[in-house]
Amino acid sequence: EANFNAIHTLLAPGDEAVVMLPNYMQVWGVAYNLGVHVESFHLKEDAGWAPDLDELNSVVTAKTRLIAVCNPNNPTGYILTEQEMDAIGAAADRVGAWLLADEVYSGAERLTDTPTPSFWGRTERVLAMGSLSKAYGLPGLRIGWVVGPPDIVDEIWARHEYTAISATMLANKLAAIALSPQVRPRLLKRAREYIRRGFPIFEDWLNAHEGAFTLIPPQAAAIAFVRYHLDINSTKLVERLMNEKSVFIVPGDHFGMDHYLRISFGLPPDYLQAGLDRM
Repeated sequence: EANFNAIHTLLAPGDEAVVMLPNYMQVWGVAYNLGVHVESFHLKEDAGWAPDLDELNSVVTAKTRLIAVCNPNNPTGYILTEQEMDAIGAAADRVGAWLLADEVYSGAERLTDTPTPSFWGRTERVLAMGSLSKAYGLPGLRIGWVVGPPDIVDEIWARHEYTAISATMLANKLAAIALSPQVRPRLLKRAREYIRRGFPIFEDWLNAHEGAFTLIPPQAAAIAFVRYHLDINSTKLVERLMNEKSVFIVPGDHFGMDHYLRISFGLPPDYLQAGLDRM
């Protein structure tokens, strides 16, 4: 909802936006359906999913009103370096564009206990999005947030009163408990334990199918973006897995890149292994 309302606050039909790919495509879709012209810049698999900053600077023009990123990235699990974050901020500053940073996987790091730094504060025109659904493992509460300049947040809030009015009282109370100093570290520790326990199981499964897959190991999140070496469209492959094996994974088509699969591994070991065995 924060992404939806932010797009409708900052952009209008005919504006231009630049979106990181691969990515959770909500921002792309909302902007496109609003009548915004959407350009993209890519994370490069051959560079370990680092961003192509030359491409970013080539597609950002004087007409660009918004640059949207996801960090840690969904679906690759890549974490931008400080230098890459600064370069993206500089591209936005160069043309006076807003920077929308989807940071819902911060706290779900696989290789470190240090949360991923926020874009907030790196430039004046930043909206940083967070949620209890990912790293905190509380999607049922439907609670998220946007951090930004007070005047823009107030405009987003006005739209929130039309799209949702408010969250439930119980969800708000439970969210406050989840974000308290006593509980927040325990929830993030739980998420990291699932991620770190599940990835070796997933990696062993990949290695048992030598030549079938290519993977850049994710730095964060309970998901992996796997290239597969089969002559079949990713959506068709996923539909076959659902219909023939009762297994659901996400096709690369949903992230703007065919011949990839997003596979979740941050699951209880027995459940994860059973799903992998079916595939």
